[in-house]
Amino acid sequence: MAVNVYVNDDNTATFVCPECQKTGIKDLTKFIQNKNATRLKARCSCGHSYEVFLEKRKKFRKQANLPGTYKFSSYNSESQEHIGTMTVKDISYSGLRIKLQLMPRFKVGDTLFIEFRLDDANRSQIKKKVVVKNMKGLTAGLAYSSPQTHDSVLGFYLFN
Repeated sequence: MAVNVYVNDDNTATFVCPECQKTGIKDLTKFIQNKNATRLKARCSCGHSYEVFLEKRKKFRKQANLPGTYKFSSYNSESQEHIGTMTVKDISYSGLRIKLQLMPRFKVGDTLFIEFRLDDANRSQIKKKVVVKNMKGLTAGLAYSSPQTHDSVLGFYLFN
């Protein structure tokens, strides 16, 4: 199983050996130029080799398994509203990834309204307008329509 390594703005990353927990900072400039997901093999001074995945995202993502719903209004010849169920698989300060139960009627670029509850102590309800950024099968990547600069509930959830 690959270990996620987060790349800093200066193209360095801190590697932590899963065997001995020894840390080291490496310059990854030559690997960052590749826009695709990058997997590397790392070798610790203790002799342990392990696979790493270079995480280039600017925002931290928290894994989740939160049930919710989405609403999509199609504006073709017949205006229709479609409501479906989803599961939030990961969430960040800029967007989220969802898993659907049925093939969706929306596509990349469409706007959705989503609603779900966090698994925090207050079971906080989240209602957001989002834009579909990417899709692969029953999985969709969504970005919030408006910046989340003052969403204290979401911020507290992500970092606790």
